[in-house]
This record gives sequence, structure tokens and C-alpha cells, in this order.
Amino acid sequence: MQYIVIIGAFQALVALWLLQFRERKSPSNYLFIFLLSAIAVHLTIKFVIFNFIPDESIRQQMNTFIGVCYGPLIYLYTLSKTKKGFSIAGKWYIFIPFFLLMIAYFTVSCVFIILNHADQKLLDLYNSFSLNLIFIINLYYPLKSVLIARKTRFKTLEKIEYDVITRISYCILLMELGVIVSKTLLYIYPEETQFINISIRSIAYFLLLVICLLIVRKSLKTEVVHISETDSEHHHLKISVNPNIDEDSLPLNIIDYEIKFNELWQKMDDSVKKQQLFRNCDLNLDELAIKTEINKYQISEMLNGYKQKPFYRYINEYRIEYFRKMVEKAIEKNEHINFLSFAYEAGFKSKSSFNRYFKEIIGKTPSEYYKSLINENKGSAFENLYRGSA
Repeated sequence: MQYIVIIGAFQALVALWLLQFRERKSPSNYLFIFLLSAIAVHLTIKFVIFNFIPDESIRQQMNTFIGVCYGPLIYLYTLSKTKKGFSIAGKWYIFIPFFLLMIAYFTVSCVFIILNHADQKLLDLYNSFSLNLIFIINLYYPLKSVLIARKTRFKTLEKIEYDVITRISYCILLMELGVIVSKTLLYIYPEETQFINISIRSIAYFLLLVICLLIVRKSLKTEVVHISETDSEHHHLKISVNPNIDEDSLPLNIIDYEIKFNELWQKMDDSVKKQQLFRNCDLNLDELAIKTEINKYQISEMLNGYKQKPFYRYINEYRIEYFRKMVEKAIEKNEHINFLSFAYEAGFKSKSSFNRYFKEIIGKTPSEYYKSLINENKGSAFENLYRGSA
């Protein structure tokens, strides 16, 4: 168990270094810095207790207070990644149990130092209070984090963030499951108290080590993505400013996008067409992400990189195609045509945007397009009449 403790403490310090000095700073990353700091302090205190405290009851039974902040920290991290404009300071009150337990821990420790021995009744009272408080806190907040992460997985939460939130939450929940297991085993095998306590605590410390590894992995993956995005930005910049670019290199880029986005594009495009999502005049990138269950950043990359068109150009092409079909059907049935009414039905919100996009995409104004259709129909009718008379 001591080896697990010291390895975990060292791993927490390494992960802390990665976040502190290598990753981009943000309020959410500082939450992981606090989490790693808490794990490092927790395991360091345990290492000191195991090696320098002679009283066996304190070494094997006395809970530390730091564990009560693990659940709240991952919960705050989840909120910072899923809620726009989220303020961490606004949730200060969720750390009240942490401060209460910290006061209780140091109070009990001071009493033991003054008495020069552990008072078993006081130790049992503190352990009962701390165990119940940690169990409730670290059960409630990780579960809530998992639910929020699942709800926003395809909307605002990226896969890297989703994975690290859910996995760390599950690790914390497994630690609390260990409390239930230990209580059950102690009830069945009371004579094996020391072995059960050591085993359960070893598993808990191992899970803290796993949490550190998950944060390290997330930090490294985020750095790789950041480097990739930077290279991509530089690549696009070179394309836009260099008129003599070698066109033979472009098909390779297209092939990369085909491999990455072909199936995802088909899923999104089919949803837009079959469900006629374009007819919603308030449709935006966030709404499309919700309707198609595809991350909005992936949609943006597909449109700009794969199809080389901005979001509203893509949506308005479908709106104009829908408008054209309505006009053609009305002409065939010799019905009255109201351009503005048809435009609103297709999903346009205003006359000016309809006229502007129609001219941009079709190359004609709506009235010019209508006249060309009428002339085509007249020409077709005259040709059919001529063939019939011949």
C-alpha cells in the first residue's frame, strides 16, 4: 500500500507539472490543478502517517479530509465545460463540507497531540462523521457530472472532455463503492478488520493514481489536438495567401476529409433533407448539432473544410431549392405565386436575406428566375404545338 501511495503522489506531481507549465490556462484547467494538488497532498499525508505515526489506530482508521473535495471539483469542471459563461465563484458553497471536515480533522489531531495518544471514542466519532460526509458528497457530485456529460455529449461537450469527466467520475464512485464493500465485509468477517481496511484503502489509492493518469492522458491529447489545429490554421493561411500553390497537393487533403467525414456527412445531410431542418428560420449551428446529434465543431469543420462552404450558405441552398420546387409546381398548376410567402415557407426570415442569397446562389433575382421559367414553359408549349401540327 505504501508503494501505491508514493507512486500516486509522484504521478500527481507529474500531472500537476503538465497542467501548470505546458497546457493552456483556463478556469477549467485550474480545477484539474486543484484536483491534482489535493490528490498529491492527500497521498503525501498518508505516506507520512504510515511511516512516522506509531499509533496503529490512527494509521489504519483516521480518515483525511481532502477526499471530500474530489466530487465537487469534477462537478465544477463539468459545468465549466458545458455551460457558457459559467462562474466557478458562484458555486463557492459546495466547498463548505470540505472546510467543515478540515476543521474537524485538525481539531481531532490537535487533541491527540495534546493527549499524546488516540482517544478511541473521539476517533470513532470523527471517522463516522467524515466517512458519511465524504460518501454523500462523492456519490452525489460524480453522478450529477456523468448525467450532465451524457446530456451534452453531442451538443457542447467534446469527446476528450466527455471521456475524462466520465472516467474520473466513475473512479470516484468506485472509491465510494469500496466503502459499502468494506462495511459489508467487516460485518461478515469482523476478525479480518485490519486486512479489509488495508485492502480497501489500497484500492482507493490505486484509483487516485488512475485519476492522475487520466488527467495526464487528457493533457497530452489536448496538446496534440492544439498542435494539429495550429498546423491546420497555418496550412489554410498558406493556401489563401499563396497564389502559386501546387494544385496536385489538394486531392490528398480531400481524401483525408473523405476518410474522416464521409459517413458523418451523410448522416447530417440526410437529416437536413429528410426532416427539412432548413425550413426552421431560427436554425443555427447549435440547433443543428442538437437535431443531428453531431458535435457542432465537427459540423463546422465538415462544412468549411470538407464542403468549402459556410453554414448559412449550406442551409440557404436547401431553402432556395425548396422555393424553386414550389414555384415550378405553382406554374404547372397555373396557381397564384407569392414570392415572399414561398420564401418564408422555405425557411427564410426576411425578404432582404432571401433576395440576397437567391441572387448569390442562382445568379438571378427571383423575378428574373420566374420570367425565365415562364419563357421556358412557353417555348416548350410552342414546340409541342409545332410537333403536333407537323
